[in-house]
Amino acid sequence: MSDSVLYDLPGEFVSSMAESSGYCDAQAVLPKDDHYIAFCTCGRWHTTTPTRDEGLALARAHTSETDGQ
Repeated sequence: MSDSVLYDLPGEFVSSMAESSGYCDAQAVLPKDDHYIAFCTCGRWHTTTPTRDEGLALARAHTSETDGQ
């Protein structure tokens, strides 16, 4: 087994984060057909983007906007 939980169990990690307190603990940008789905474990933010980089930028913006809430 490798020493990275994210490498071995990404689905379980994201699932456990989604079941947590509703804070912005983790964001994900996942490929879906010809676009990407980006979302946050807080449950208050999700979007689709044409590129992975755009999804990552939006996820960073969301996290910085909600930091400290």
